[in-house]
Amino acid sequence: MSVSKNNQLLSTDRELKDISNRNIEDIKEFVDTANSRLDAIKSITSNSHAIAADAVTAMICENQDSVNSKISLDTTNKMSVCLRDGEIILRIVSYLLITDDESVLAKSCLKDLKNTYLALGVPLKNAIRVVELMRDATISDLKSTVNSITGDKGFLPELISNTDSQFERIINLLK
Repeated sequence: MSVSKNNQLLSTDRELKDISNRNIEDIKEFVDTANSRLDAIKSITSNSHAIAADAVTAMICENQDSVNSKISLDTTNKMSVCLRDGEIILRIVSYLLITDDESVLAKSCLKDLKNTYLALGVPLKNAIRVVELMRDATISDLKSTVNSITGDKGFLPELISNTDSQFERIINLLK
């Protein structure tokens, strides 16, 4: 096993006599940062239902026409799909934050998300707005979770940037 930290390779192949206190501190910092990052990502999955429900509700409050128009024949079905998809999106974003494996988007049900919403008569601008609201809530959740963690929080700006870019990828699937 090896870990790269500041262009320095930390490896279990090295003999113990080569390990200095500095190496141990680098390993400890790496593990602490990784654990804190995973705690923040776990918070997304733990709160995914509330984040999705709040985003769909907020979008409906912003766009009363989406439920009052004559084209909204089966609003309950549309909302259930939006809530389900919101939670799936949050799970996929969490996975992408851990692995950064973009192939997940091509293999997942999200590649057909636009067609699903078009078939249901869900306006794409509303679907995009829900994803934007989930992004904002997720970033807010990450900030509050990380602020409650003790220790170095230097990974937060990168985590927020990664989160924003993962949501942008999903928004681009809907355009």
